[in-house]
Amino acid sequence: MLSLAACTRSNFGSTAPPFVSRTFPEFARQPDGAPTISSGRAGWPAVAFDPDIYVDDEGYHLFYTTLFCRAAYGYSYSWDPANPGRCNIMNAVGSIAYAFSNDQGLTWRYRETPVVLPSDSGFDSAKIETAFVFRLGDTLYLSYSADGNRGSQKFTSRYQIGLATLVLGGRSVRAAMMDDSTRFQRRPTPWLTYDLRAGRFDNNVQEPSVVVRPDGIFLYYVGLGLLLPEQPVEAPGQQITSVGLGRAEFDPDLNVISRSASTLLEGANITEVRYFDGAYHLFATTPSPGEFHRGARLSHSRSPDGVHWSPSTLLLEETVPGLDDWGMMAPTVAVEKDRVALFYTAYAAEQRACFPVPTDGRFGHPVAKGTQCVFPTVARAVAARPMVLLRGQVPNR
Repeated sequence: MLSLAACTRSNFGSTAPPFVSRTFPEFARQPDGAPTISSGRAGWPAVAFDPDIYVDDEGYHLFYTTLFCRAAYGYSYSWDPANPGRCNIMNAVGSIAYAFSNDQGLTWRYRETPVVLPSDSGFDSAKIETAFVFRLGDTLYLSYSADGNRGSQKFTSRYQIGLATLVLGGRSVRAAMMDDSTRFQRRPTPWLTYDLRAGRFDNNVQEPSVVVRPDGIFLYYVGLGLLLPEQPVEAPGQQITSVGLGRAEFDPDLNVISRSASTLLEGANITEVRYFDGAYHLFATTPSPGEFHRGARLSHSRSPDGVHWSPSTLLLEETVPGLDDWGMMAPTVAVEKDRVALFYTAYAAEQRACFPVPTDGRFGHPVAKGTQCVFPTVARAVAARPMVLLRGQVPNR
């Protein structure tokens, strides 16, 4: 299987941040015990990673990472094990998919094709993943993690952050995205580059989220420090030395003004930052003690200024068999007047090999040297919006 999770996102060896008592009321999974977006069968996404929720008056817009199998007519977000010849899942494109919900994320309508395509030979030629969408005026922006070439050479699993734009021209987001002929247009160069100097925390930059405030436009991202920053991740002797949260500020034309010299919060991985109730909120993935995010959980931190963060709080401590018993990652939230809806990548595992996929089977990701199969889906949970509680807390510096 073509893995969309960067190898740098598993087992990074960083110390987990300290955890304190929860700052949110308890999240309850809805649906209970099942994903809101399944994967691996006909009519479902082939896989479903790294959700990003964008909310407007129409409803919930989901941008997620998947594999698009190639067919004679183009691309498809779904693959049918009973009809494997319809499109080639082993010659797939890793990119961003779209789905729409008008019932707060309980049911979804899927777009067939990618909303953006990788370049032919650039910094994002290998794959595009982990989108975050924001809007300025009549333009929709899609930031993403990009894997591709350095110069004319492949630079495997060495991520930079890209940016693509879509002028809506008066259309709604749903109308534009459900038109399969409409795609975001990529910038030819990275929006935020990695820094390949030894000792930097941001030899990789990935997992973007953007906060637009009256005092600026702020990009939050995960920075990875590497022992051999000039080498691919699979190079002999390569090691990940640090993982943590970074921030860059942009001017109104989306040019970089400044960026972090060091991590803002060590150990924060696969993150999203949102601003609401007078504070910045960081939703993150905890360090994984096992293979392919096994045992990873979701956490929350708060900041009054976007720089100094409180100790982390676990959001979902218990797992559900058949939903997220292998692990969970990549939280994203929809903030409503009276509640917060949390979406995340949920991994369930079965004690069998993934391949070959039987005609009545399900496409998944092999783990444990191919003896087990993991299915990446999107789960949903809801909590009451804790406005008074969060306002009354003072984060530790």
